[in-house]
Amino acid sequence: MNRNALLVVVTMTGSALCWWPTIIEPSLVLSPWLPLALVALMTALSTTLSNGSWMGFPIAATVGTFAGLCGGLVLFPSTDGIANSYAPIVVVVVTFAASLVSLVASVVAKRVLPPNGNHPRVLWFALVGCVAFGPVALALTPPLVAHRIARNDRLAEERFGSLRNAVEQTVAESGDPRRSCDGQALRRHYSGPPFSEKDWQLITENYVKQDGYYFMVQCREQGRYSIHGIPWRGKADGTRQFCADQSGKVGCSWEWRSDRWLCVDTTPCRIPPPVWPGREIRVTKK
Repeated sequence: MNRNALLVVVTMTGSALCWWPTIIEPSLVLSPWLPLALVALMTALSTTLSNGSWMGFPIAATVGTFAGLCGGLVLFPSTDGIANSYAPIVVVVVTFAASLVSLVASVVAKRVLPPNGNHPRVLWFALVGCVAFGPVALALTPPLVAHRIARNDRLAEERFGSLRNAVEQTVAESGDPRRSCDGQALRRHYSGPPFSEKDWQLITENYVKQDGYYFMVQCREQGRYSIHGIPWRGKADGTRQFCADQSGKVGCSWEWRSDRWLCVDTTPCRIPPPVWPGREIRVTKK
């Protein structure tokens, strides 16, 4: 196999595999821009390392992207039925985007670094690294996701406990349950993992996100409050749910009853951990 044919195969393979870490659920790679950038980089590197012929590389990147997306959706189907219904459209749009960026990358590489047969080894190492991204990211997904979930659960439990204490201390100090709606008053009694300044301005009216969890102090009902904590993307970010209300009850879910939100108990309080194809991600409790 000559050099150009080898580079075409490498470009196609790398362009296919780099999308799988974004398709698998739960995923470490959340943005489609990273694999798109890798497709462009691999095409540019292959063009530079070639013997002069470059048109085959954008085609290889396009075919590889299409095959990788289709194969990834078959191997790692989404649990979201709505997302699955849009999958064909996503495949077409992403494949077109990959075709465009790979063509631009190849043209730019041909003009900036004309192929001459003499290339530093770093370019070959860079190309191999781009191709290895997909398999390596897939292999690292289970342990790193488990670590992320365990960390998020621990911080969420600390945040919720400290937030609950802050609400209770604020109400006890003022004697007015309505003070639980004052984010700055809550902040003075809070001692858990930090929220941002903007979070304290919004937390009594909106959900704020920190370390994979949403938090809110719900106090729209006169003289009543409830505290909520839920994972941002379900089991991809955490396995816990938290709630507490003005009655002092602590549970893991809440519902609207009559004219107010009440914290209720549900079984189980933990969300089942994510399951990889043929492998459950075990979350170590700390």
